[in-house]
Amino acid sequence: MKINNPRELVGKEVCDVNGNSVGYIDKTWNSWNQEYPGYFFGIKPNENTRNSHFRGTNKLFPINSDYIREVREHITLNKTMDELSRYWNKTVQCGQTTCPTDELMEKPVYDVNNSRVGTFYSFIASDGPSHQYGILLDPYLCETWNMPYNILIPVPTNFIVYAKESVCLDKTLDQLKEYWKQHFNIK
Repeated sequence: MKINNPRELVGKEVCDVNGNSVGYIDKTWNSWNQEYPGYFFGIKPNENTRNSHFRGTNKLFPINSDYIREVREHITLNKTMDELSRYWNKTVQCGQTTCPTDELMEKPVYDVNNSRVGTFYSFIASDGPSHQYGILLDPYLCETWNMPYNILIPVPTNFIVYAKESVCLDKTLDQLKEYWKQHFNIK
């Protein structure tokens, strides 16, 4: 669904396609592509959703604007809770091991030289493996590179080499910037 003012959705209750309450929109971020998917939203799950579908986590779980079917007094998604949790609980190759997507969310991200890149906040869900994750860039990089502060930047899963208390990538900051410039028209 095309969303014109994502900030108006913050605080609204979210229901799945069957009308089951999921939680409420807690945050919104711009996407690296303004037309598709437009915006990412962080849903704060309610207790039932958290305990039934998302392994008890208190982390926001991400959706993009394509998941929204209707906005009225509450937000209705075009997915069921089972569909949403399938992506949330999916594992991703991280170097020599795999990590569940929910464990990557809200973790700090560092480049190969241990320079802070940002924080994981989103992913692109697909029927196959997830291929892109969204990083909210560190404010220092936004300032240095003259980039917006509230935009999620994509990182392919094959850039991840290690994930424990933080996520390490196999690229330098310069290589990441060049990748984003080349593939996503980012200055």
